[in-house]
Amino acid sequence: MHYNLLSGQNAAQYIAYLKKALAEEPDMMWIDHVDEEAILKCLGDPFYLNTKSIMAFDGENVVGRIEYHFYGCLQDGYRMAYVDWVYVLPSYRHSGIAQQLFREFEKDCAANRINQYYLIRATNPGADKFYHSFENAELDDEPMLRKTLIE
Repeated sequence: MHYNLLSGQNAAQYIAYLKKALAEEPDMMWIDHVDEEAILKCLGDPFYLNTKSIMAFDGENVVGRIEYHFYGCLQDGYRMAYVDWVYVLPSYRHSGIAQQLFREFEKDCAANRINQYYLIRATNPGADKFYHSFENAELDDEPMLRKTLIE
């Protein structure tokens, strides 16, 4: 198993992974189809320069990924990261891939002096077991405002 950042060079493998994930667990995805053209466009769009995906590879195939971005508060200099997405293909779960994705992500956080990261976590039994295994982490039920501006 090896871990690399998503880039134009491995976008085809990322797209193949998304298609497999959507075929295997459509209810877990936030999309109903994989728009290859839109993905490639995003990879070249400056807006997404701060969004990173670390992908887990089994040989040449992507089997999991963690997507995140960094941001900060100018008022106090606090540096944060938000994890947008974590997903491992079902046949690769319970083999340490998600834990290693988080370790790789935390290395990047350390290199960028991130004070704290957070994510909106799934609450299914498998996700609960996974997130309860984190050391020095808090699991909260936070009130949240979400407003859609563009559909």
